[in-house]
Amino acid sequence: MKALMKSLTAIALLVSSISAWSEVELKNEAFKVVTITSENGAKSEQWQTPDKMLPGDKVGYQISFNNTGKEAATDIVIANPIPDNTVYVAGSAKGLNTDIEFSTDGGKTYAQPSKLFIEKNGERVQAIAADYTNVRWTLNKPLAIGADSSVQYAVIIK
Repeated sequence: MKALMKSLTAIALLVSSISAWSEVELKNEAFKVVTITSENGAKSEQWQTPDKMLPGDKVGYQISFNNTGKEAATDIVIANPIPDNTVYVAGSAKGLNTDIEFSTDGGKTYAQPSKLFIEKNGERVQAIAADYTNVRWTLNKPLAIGADSSVQYAVIIK
């Protein structure tokens, strides 16, 4: 649990403009993702405040951000490592008005999943979600004055 919480502090907000850097505030949170089954058998996921996390549990990370400045914030990029001893949940990265890319080399390079490859047994093969080491969101439009948004992803604890 401590390692998962520490990963929240590893979240990096990269903004091209120095003035925008000081005007965008971040809030990082980790949740235990629990599947709830209703009386009619429908299943849904709830993100709950964690009290105890065990291998096999799903953890959701949400990074909220707000433009507290006096002008629209541009060139916002949020990058986060996939925590050690976890595996990224395929398709879980979300973010409104963002382009989402992944890395398999510790964040040195990023690409769309279809363009990610790794070396395995001497061969170049398509990367899968378990190979991802980092996730990155690039906002594709300015964040208006006073606006807020969030990005998220989930992992499974090994």
